[in-house]
Amino acid sequence: MGLVDYEKAFALQERLKAGLRKEDKAGYLLLLEHHPTITLGYSLRGDEGKSEIRASEGELKESGIKVLQVDRGGKATYHGPGQLVGYPILDLRQFRLGAKRYIGKMEQMLLKLLNELGVSARIDARYPGLWVRDEKIAALGVRIQDKLTTHGFAINLNPDLEHFSCIVPCGITQRGVTSLERVSGHVPPMSEVIERVVRLFGEEFSTEMYESSPGELWLN
Repeated sequence: MGLVDYEKAFALQERLKAGLRKEDKAGYLLLLEHHPTITLGYSLRGDEGKSEIRASEGELKESGIKVLQVDRGGKATYHGPGQLVGYPILDLRQFRLGAKRYIGKMEQMLLKLLNELGVSARIDARYPGLWVRDEKIAALGVRIQDKLTTHGFAINLNPDLEHFSCIVPCGITQRGVTSLERVSGHVPPMSEVIERVVRLFGEEFSTEMYESSPGELWLN
């Protein structure tokens, strides 16, 4: 879907989720990038990010980074160009999945993707996401309501890693953040990565994938 404002993508997720069962569809997978945005999860409600944002309001403004409170789990995370974001809007009843297995399948899909891209990543039971040594290369943050999912995953291909220094990523102070570019020195075209994600997502969730144009989704 290209580069999309966070608020616009969130509104689309909510609209697609609201119509999912009326349409009797298993779901959607939105793939896109965001303008620079820091999002604050459930656990930071009322905190306004004071405990997790390291940059001043002026520094954020100078870097063009928005700060938004959102309804996913987790703490603070950063989205920006060069990071592929995936939002699965799924009816988990149709996949016969609970929350733990759903998240596990997304982790496995990301693990296979990174392996295909030549990166030896790992899953750490203590922390969600995918790791290269002690640096996070892919993040997960979801919301599941009445077995319907929103939010999802983000893979760092070649984002501006300096922007991650504006927060305590996911509340983990003792670990860092990395990217495919930093780890491997090579980033394939975004279109190639998207093709791999679509194929691996379909395989992991045992479902057929059909492409919709962004225009079809916005008008849905």
